Amino acid sequence: MSISLAPGPKVFLAAPFGNYMRDDAFLPEKKTEILSYHTRLSELGASVFSSHVNEAWGAAGLPPEDCMRDDLRALHAADSLCALVGDEPSAGVAFELGYAASVRRPTVLVTSSFTSLSSMIRGMGTLLELEVIEGELGSRAVLEKACSAALDLGARHRMSDRLWESAQLERALKFRSLGGGT
Repeated sequence: MSISLAPGPKVFLAAPFGNYMRDDAFLPEKKTEILSYHTRLSELGASVFSSHVNEAWGAAGLPPEDCMRDDLRALHAADSLCALVGDEPSAGVAFELGYAASVRRPTVLVTSSFTSLSSMIRGMGTLLELEVIEGELGSRAVLEKACSAALDLGARHRMSDRLWESAQLERALKFRSLGGGT
């Protein structure tokens, strides 16, 4: 008799994109760094979404509306966000952090220095579960801590009561327009 295990948490892996492109190619050392997080999260049992992989590291040439659609759908479906910020977030990662805050996704922030980040990012912990991992993104210890934290936060989020995100919420609560005047 085989036991079916529920799939692990869905983790959205955010990292700079355009900042790491040179002559229409992704910087190899940054690709290796991001892939190490993607690989480790997968090894730990997570399903991982990365814009980098989705867009074939820039080779796919997806138009902005496709990138935006894919990212927002993946962020909304994710159980947690693991954001590789480094010294400061790129515009794309800052946007993804803001969206994660708006839908209250638990977030792991991997940064060189939390205190040097904007007050908006430092304040995210007032809206959602935020775990900050400080250190060099390429460090094995930082990678392990960040991936474990993203998995733990995602697993807890997945097990929580997510009624307000339910696809059946509108029907269950019978939202209706009365039509006409007040």
